[in-house]
Amino acid sequence: MTLTKNWLERFGWPVTLLTGHPLSIAHRGASAYAPENTLKSFQIAADLCAEMWELDLHLTADGVCVVSHDDDLFRVSGQKISISESSWSQISAVQLPEGQHVPRLEEIIALAQETGCGLYIEIKGQGAGLAALKVLRDAGFRFACLGSFVVEWIAELRALPCEYPLSVLVPVNVDPLDHLNGVSVDILHICWRDASANPAALLSDELMHRLKDYQIVLWDEDRVSIVADILDKPVMGICSNRPELLKPYKPDAESPIDIVCHRGANILAPENTLEAARICMDQYFQYIELDVRTTSDGALVVIHDADLDRTTDGNGLVIDQTLATLRSLDAGGWFREGTAGYKIPTLAEFLTLARNKSGIYVEIKHANTEDLLRIVTSADMLKNCFFWGADTSVLRELRKKSADIMLMAPRWMYSSVAEAVADYGAQIIEFDVEQDDLTEISQCAALGVRSMIYSRHSDWEVLEGYLKYKPDLINLDFPDRMKILVSYPLVREHFKAMLKADIL
Repeated sequence: MTLTKNWLERFGWPVTLLTGHPLSIAHRGASAYAPENTLKSFQIAADLCAEMWELDLHLTADGVCVVSHDDDLFRVSGQKISISESSWSQISAVQLPEGQHVPRLEEIIALAQETGCGLYIEIKGQGAGLAALKVLRDAGFRFACLGSFVVEWIAELRALPCEYPLSVLVPVNVDPLDHLNGVSVDILHICWRDASANPAALLSDELMHRLKDYQIVLWDEDRVSIVADILDKPVMGICSNRPELLKPYKPDAESPIDIVCHRGANILAPENTLEAARICMDQYFQYIELDVRTTSDGALVVIHDADLDRTTDGNGLVIDQTLATLRSLDAGGWFREGTAGYKIPTLAEFLTLARNKSGIYVEIKHANTEDLLRIVTSADMLKNCFFWGADTSVLRELRKKSADIMLMAPRWMYSSVAEAVADYGAQIIEFDVEQDDLTEISQCAALGVRSMIYSRHSDWEVLEGYLKYKPDLINLDFPDRMKILVSYPLVREHFKAMLKADIL
């Protein structure tokens, strides 16, 4: 059963959830990008427009609801301390990575109210369900459900009765209806991630028909191919450590825009790393922007700055270091603890990753044109790349070497759009929102070139304003927001309504 207005109104959930898409339920928050079950993880999930957050609940010895998957905090903190055997005062003193702490349920509710998100609460400890119910009621928070693998705990809540929707989590190799053992629930949460190499195949038409009277939530999934297989299933929601995967980019058919990700997903991962690129490719964005420099031994590497200080644990100039030296550096620890150990990639590695997945926009900071063309051509990526660099003599040299190479020219460097096209035969003209007149974008089509907007803004209304100019490409630091505006406008309207109405 998919979400209906009657079902939502029955539990006081927002009817704006009727967007035609399964709910994105961030598993322990956006736990791929921050310590699980922390305020940071849930805030990132909200930023990625996950409608709900899955969280795990235990009860301290003095009756406080705390958010943690394990009762023993050793795995996440390195300290062997049991939640159920400790007081809140003891638990609150535990330090988690990246400056986080074990939050109380009240903290998560406050953040959910602030961001317009709902809570999918999994009861992990004895008595935590009843305690959570009281906390939710005291906060007047309705956009929540309570679930557990332990059917008896859900039966206990049903008997009260409980005004929130109740969920039972179904383990591997168990029939969902048999698992209920007669207990009345509203949601069946199928946890079959590890049931087979292709768990989506287990969601047969026959099974889905048998479960038609229930809302269905699917396991935590972050494998791109399997996400693609389950997105069209008739389910209420899907859990994921990477909630952005549950809303892949789909260009508008009437006015398609290629999204260019500036230095990759630089808000979620260290800029110009393979991981920052992979996050974008997995959402089906069309281009990754990267910066190329040359090492002392002639290798082409991907890094923005001329020196190493900002984005690595090294120092000095890139041009003065060998490739081996650069590869020994940590290019991720500066971003957050969880990305320590990432490496400076070579251009060849980037192109290999991108082949058959996305295009590449190469900003040439310092590179020999022959080496650049050789590497790109060897990767069979010339037709999938475009190039620019501040040194226009390099671009003219590239044009002489290749009539087919795709080059970009910034509008602000020239007196007119036509002059920008004419200098070295650019096929793409970039309009910087801070320097250029965006109304000139309309001139590009008449000149037979493509237009690209460049913006580092994050404001939703500002980003939405670019759409009226109908650019061919948009180069952004926040591509995930443009994705929502273009491909999932009802999701954007849902969050706007939630925050405006303050109905949580």
